[in-house]
Amino acid sequence: MRHLLDFQDVNKNHLENLIEKTRSLEFKSENIDSLALLKFDEPSTRTRLSFAIAAEKLGIKTFESSDVISAKQKGEILKHEIETYISMGIEILVLRTKKNNIDDYREFKDIGVVSAGFGNKSHPTQALIDISTLFSLNKINEKLTPITYIGDVKHSRVFESGRQLLNLLGFKVGVFTDKNLLPENKNDLEIYESWDEVFESSNAIELLRVQKERLQDNEEINFDEYINNYQLTQEILGKSQSDLAVLHPMPINIGIEISKDAIEDRKIKYKDQLSHAIPSRIAAFKYVRDEI
Repeated sequence: MRHLLDFQDVNKNHLENLIEKTRSLEFKSENIDSLALLKFDEPSTRTRLSFAIAAEKLGIKTFESSDVISAKQKGEILKHEIETYISMGIEILVLRTKKNNIDDYREFKDIGVVSAGFGNKSHPTQALIDISTLFSLNKINEKLTPITYIGDVKHSRVFESGRQLLNLLGFKVGVFTDKNLLPENKNDLEIYESWDEVFESSNAIELLRVQKERLQDNEEINFDEYINNYQLTQEILGKSQSDLAVLHPMPINIGIEISKDAIEDRKIKYKDQLSHAIPSRIAAFKYVRDEI
């Protein structure tokens, strides 16, 4: 079994296969007869549901759990938790957690672990959704930055995985945000100072919500200034190129990263992203089973 925790150990051929499978939008039912555990320790709508539907289409029986109802409440260590899953025939663990202990899971060999969101570091299946959407919309252009992330990139696992995937494919990504929300690692980034720079350099943008639940006590965001400088409005959209694609991983905070009058604009493409949600999770299941 493989892991899909991030793209660290995924070769380029496998990356291309993952993207191609996600782009195909095929929902072919199969009869694999495996067991998977969906362990979501953070709230989720789209990710949890799409993993469950993808498993159903592949003939994978799923069970659900979380730290709240697990023996971790009694002090159980991770090694014993995973050994329990394996002993019961669980082959795949799909995990969403607020922790950043992703490396702890790389050591397990008899179970495939898929990141459904690790802390602020990893969300590979969302990256597959986003990059596959860009390909489908013909927004991958070697002359331009494929996408510019706007918003809270410092705390965003969507940004981290998207950046990692695009870097491995040979691209830089753009960032436009408040200086307090920039990531520590600025390698392979194009940092823009205005909307004009963004539109001159990018075919697409991805809006990110401010991750209020991940802000540290010593981190303060002036939301009035943030909205004034970085909220996407209809007026700003009017200054962009006619074929700009605006992505958002959701949930969308209307009134913060995007205004109410802009959310219905034809350039907003979150519905295109949603169409790739189940295929990306099908691709993830197939990858950890060494089938693509």
